[in-house]
Amino acid sequence: LGESEAIDDPPDEIGTAIDTARMMDALQNVFESMHEYDEGHSHFNAPWSYLVCLKNSESRANWYRNAPEIQIDMHQRLHGTESGEPALLFFDAPTMISYQVPPKAKETTYCRKEDKPQECNELIGIDPKLATIPISHAEARKSTLGEFAGRGLFASQDIPKGASLDLDGSVKAFHVLPSTFSVIYDQYDGESEFASEEVSPLVAFVEGYGYGATLWGKEHYTVDSSIATFSNHGCNGTYNFGEKTDEITEMNIDLDNIPEFFCAKANVYSPVFERHLRQKSAMGGYARRDIRQGEEILCNYLAFDADQDQLKVEIANLRSQCAGETMGQITEYESWTE
Repeated sequence: LGESEAIDDPPDEIGTAIDTARMMDALQNVFESMHEYDEGHSHFNAPWSYLVCLKNSESRANWYRNAPEIQIDMHQRLHGTESGEPALLFFDAPTMISYQVPPKAKETTYCRKEDKPQECNELIGIDPKLATIPISHAEARKSTLGEFAGRGLFASQDIPKGASLDLDGSVKAFHVLPSTFSVIYDQYDGESEFASEEVSPLVAFVEGYGYGATLWGKEHYTVDSSIATFSNHGCNGTYNFGEKTDEITEMNIDLDNIPEFFCAKANVYSPVFERHLRQKSAMGGYARRDIRQGEEILCNYLAFDADQDQLKVEIANLRSQCAGETMGQITEYESWTE
């Protein structure tokens, strides 16, 4: 793409890189995922920017592999040199990890577009007017949602409408990335009964308390590390905490026309989105109304699944649970192990 941008450059669409901007727009109609990175060892007078384009969004899972996985692949696939010297001078697994996060300068110029992308407002910084309620203002105890319900999350102090909960704790969430979840589930669903039993508590924890997505290309999960993870589903629109999607419930959703925002994929190209992937995966919602002390905090589980097929299964499960016919996954697992 040429010389890397500086943080005080104008956006490509009005600067000297207008042809690059037009090319990037055109490529987004062809590819499903695009990633830009800087490299300073190209024998130019300054770092240059490079673009990687992926035909399938699932390939993002390979782009976001962790350092040990990358190191193993390099060891297995690189041939030794006749001289015995390293085949690569300036590339290793930690370098690849640095490529996964676009430069700050690129994010800054990207957000200078005349038509400012929505994610620039949503993901960069925190609104100073936002009321943030610490997790110490909540407590965990037996849920009030019936005999099949397990633990629940309750307000130990009043929570005002529009306030976020445990915002600082969201950075401590567990992220079970695609390759990790794949290894876990292969053991759980494999031929070895011993391996399946050994990992079953982990699968129950991840699927029961986590929320799935495909932002990293394939199925992955994020699990809150605090008692916020005990928040239950509010049946038929009774949830008091969540996002703007909450007007749609497990009862009124059209299974033949599921809204795209419930199964959202990552943007084809957005340095902002790529720089804040973990934040996007762990961001909580907001109080939809005033939540009084002692009231159970309920959310909308429809937003917790990665794709339409899984969402349809989850909707069927929620309808059954809301009718008092079946248990949730955690309660069922704990009943089975007792």
